[in-house]
Parts: sequence; structure tokens; C-alpha cells
Amino acid sequence: MSATGLRPSWQFATRPPAGIRIAEPILGIRALRYEADGMPGRLPAIAGLRVQAVGVAGACPEWDAQTGQFRFDDLPPGPRRILLTDPERRYLPAALNLVIPSRFPARPTMAEAPPQGPLPRRTVLLRPAPGRAVPPGMTAVIGTLRDASGRGIALGRIACASQAEGRALRIVTFTDHDGGFALLLPGDAAADAATVLRALAVHVPVPLLARALALDPLGALPAELDQHDPEGTTSLFLPRPVEPRDADGQPAGAPPGMLPVRPGRTIRWDLAAA
Repeated sequence: MSATGLRPSWQFATRPPAGIRIAEPILGIRALRYEADGMPGRLPAIAGLRVQAVGVAGACPEWDAQTGQFRFDDLPPGPRRILLTDPERRYLPAALNLVIPSRFPARPTMAEAPPQGPLPRRTVLLRPAPGRAVPPGMTAVIGTLRDASGRGIALGRIACASQAEGRALRIVTFTDHDGGFALLLPGDAAADAATVLRALAVHVPVPLLARALALDPLGALPAELDQHDPEGTTSLFLPRPVEPRDADGQPAGAPPGMLPVRPGRTIRWDLAAA
């Protein structure tokens, strides 16, 4: 707290005088729709999200339609966790960890130069939520990832192969807190077949993470999920074989590690983990 005991000291260092707006924000975050691994994300930028700096009361970003960014003009320096959620439930939540630099020296004087270095600008790719409408003509697989007892598995990692213009793609999504998922497979609509088989790989959270998610799904959500290697020695996930089943619980009859899809259509497969 500051000497007055009324406001955090960082606000005196970073907040501009009343009526004066800083042209450049302390942090800008742009959210794009995830397409596939290795792709930059689909424009336009996603509006209508709730973007929070966790643990920083009163830090509310503004939406800039021109840049497609959520802009924070005032944040305390240091490590920060940013949480993105969608009130309209179009996209799954995401979290970022970043460091906010100090914008002004602790004791500014005429002789001191402003701090150097770029301010954080981040792009986050959001996956579709299982309840969102599937675009017409899109190849999609929807369903629920369940454990052996039939309960939904939160934050299961589902990776599926796809094809687009002769290029192999890998689409990765995650389940919601109830185990629901939506796989949107770009390019498969052009496949000339009633049903095709696509390679499927499923990972589930390690027990410690699973327990934390059960208590606090958003608080325990790992940051930078795109950067987690599910096969790494310190991975937060474990591989898990699954069997696709229809709405009646009947097996799909597909070979292990394969998922039947219908190009240009939506199909439901629940995934039963072994």
C-alpha cells in the first residue's frame, strides 16, 4: 500500500493524470479462432470476451475494434496471470502467464530516461466450446470424453489428423469441465468419401491436475496450453486409449487409434477411456 494507505503504490507510478490517456497500453491481447497446429489463427479477432488480470482489482481492459485487442492501460508490474473466458460460451477458456514491465522509474526525475524494452503484446488462440453452433458444411466431431465409470473428464487433450489442399494437419482441442468437446476439421469437407478414418490421440490430466480442476476449473487451468508437450517427461497429461461410441453406447468398430468422420457433416462420438 502507499503512504496514504488508500491505494496500491503501483497505481501512483503507472496511472496518468486525470483526463490524460496514455497512447500505448501496458498490455494488448488479441484473441483469434484456433484452426490447426502450426497455423496463426483465423481473423477477425474475437470480441465479447471477459479478460481478467487475476488478483488485480479494478483492472478492466478496453476493447479496441481497430486493432482487435483487449487493451490494459493500467497494470502493476511483475508476473501476471491473464484469464480469458467467453460469456457467450462460444469458446473454451484460456490462461496466459506474462511479466508486466515497470513503465515508469520508481522515483522519476527530469534526468531519468523512461524504461526501455517492448511492452507485452500477446495473441491467444481459442478453441470452440462444445455447445457452439457448427458452421454449415464443416466437418465436425462432437461428444464427451468419459472415464471407465462414465464420468466426464475435464481438460482432456484430443488431437485428430485432417487434410486440407493435400496438406496434413493436426487439430488439437480440449474438453470442457464436463468432458464435452468439439473437433472442427478444416479441409475434410473436400474429401470424396462418405466416411473416412482419421488418426486420434487422447491425453488426460495427471491425477494432481485432475483433482485441482475438480475443485476450481478456472483457477487450476494451466497457462499456455499450446506450449505443453503431452509426451514430455514433465507433462501435465498422460496418454489414454479410447474407444469411440455412438449415442447408444455402441462401439464404432474403428481400428484402435482411429476416429470415423463424415466429410462436410457433423458426427457424434463419445470417447470411452480405458
